[in-house]
Amino acid sequence: MPPKYASAGAAAARCTARDPLNGHLAAAIAVLIWASYPVATRAGVTGGFAPEELVTLRFGVGALLFLPYLIWRCRRIGRGAWLRGIPLTLFQGAGMGALVIGGLQFAPANHQAALGPGVSPAWVALLGFLVFARRPTSRALIGAALCALGVLALAGGSALRLAPAVLLGDAMFLAASALGALYVLQLRSWGVGAVPAAAIVSLYSALVVVPWHLCCAERSLLGVAPIDLLWQTLWQGLLIGCISLVALNRAIEKLGAERSSALVAFVPALTALLALFFLGEVPSLSETAGILAISAGVTVAVSPLYGGSPASTSAEMKRVACGLSRPG
Repeated sequence: MPPKYASAGAAAARCTARDPLNGHLAAAIAVLIWASYPVATRAGVTGGFAPEELVTLRFGVGALLFLPYLIWRCRRIGRGAWLRGIPLTLFQGAGMGALVIGGLQFAPANHQAALGPGVSPAWVALLGFLVFARRPTSRALIGAALCALGVLALAGGSALRLAPAVLLGDAMFLAASALGALYVLQLRSWGVGAVPAAAIVSLYSALVVVPWHLCCAERSLLGVAPIDLLWQTLWQGLLIGCISLVALNRAIEKLGAERSSALVAFVPALTALLALFFLGEVPSLSETAGILAISAGVTVAVSPLYGGSPASTSAEMKRVACGLSRPG
C-alpha cells in the first residue's frame, strides 16, 4: 500500500479510536427515530390527523429544512441528479410516504416497523436479482428467507383473526418497502449521493403534496390543536426527514457501513416495545414470532449483499444503509 494511503488509513483509525462514542450515539439516535416514527404516526392517524395531512407535514417541513442545502449545493448537483429525482420521488418520497402513513390507519405500528425497514434488505436482494440481475450472496438469501417467514407469520395471524383491514395495511407496508428497495438500487446504479437524493426527493414531493393539500384539503392544518401540530411537525419533518439521515451518515463515518446498517435489526423489536408502552398494542404470539424472525433475517442479510471488491462492497453497504434511513 502506498505510504500516503497507509497514513490516511492510520489517521482515520486514530480518529475513530479517539471518538467511538459519537458513532454509537449517532447510530442509537437513528435507530430510536426509526423505531419511534411508526408509533408517533400511528398515534396521529388514529387521533386527530388525516393521512394526507401527515404526508403534507412530512414533505413540506422536510423540503423547507433541505432548501438551504439545495440552494448552497445547486451548482454542484448535476442535471442528471435533478432529472433522476423524479422517479426517486415515487420510490422514497410522496409515493412511499403515502403508503406508510395510509397503512398505519389499518395496521399496528409494530407491523410497519417489521414489514417496512425490517424487510427492506430482503427486497434489495430479491429486486436486485430480478430487476438488476445482481446475484445475492448466500447470507442475503438466508436473511431473505427468514424475513419471508416473518411476513407469513404476521399476515397469517391477521388472516386467522379475520382482520382484512390489518392485511390491507400490511400490504401497503410491503409495497412501500419494495419502493424503498428500488430507491436503494437506483441510487447505486445512478450514483446519486444519499444527501442530495434525500433533499431533491423532499423538494419534489413537497411540490406535489403541498399544493394538493392547499387546494383539496377539507380543513387547514392551522385548525389542528397547536400541541398536536407541533408534535407531528417534529416527527414527520425534522426527526425522520433530516436528523435520522444526518445521524446515520455520522454513524457510517465512525463505525462503518456494515455495522451501522446492521443496527436496523433492532428496529422491529424496539417499535413493538414502544407501541406496547405508548399505544397499548399487545403483540400476539404470531406477531412476536414474525418480528423475531424478521429481526433475525435482517441481522443475517445486512452484510455485503453482492460479491465484489472491498471498496465496492463498502460503497454498496453505505447506499443500503442510507436507503434505510428514511422509512416513510
